[in-house]
Amino acid sequence: MSEDKNVFDRLKERGEEVLTQVSAEVMSNPRFAKAVEGALRGKEMVEDAVARALKGMNLPTRSELRKVVSRIEALEAEVAALKKRAGAKKAASRPKAAAKKKR
Repeated sequence: MSEDKNVFDRLKERGEEVLTQVSAEVMSNPRFAKAVEGALRGKEMVEDAVARALKGMNLPTRSELRKVVSRIEALEAEVAALKKRAGAKKAASRPKAAAKKKR
């Protein structure tokens, strides 16, 4: 069993070495860098076109939805804090009201 594991470990290490070497060569290739740059520009263009299309249909974009969700969560937290404070004030005023009734 340990011999199998040793073989597997050596194969894994060799694979990692080869992958590191290949990725370094690919990343140093100027053509590859230009291709990645072009792909990123294309992605941005598609995202802009989708945002314009959504705006034309009067639909919110993903970033607009994130902002709205964030604001709703902030408001929910504020409401919860206000409810907690109101509950604490109510609880604090109960003993005073009970004491007044006894007189």
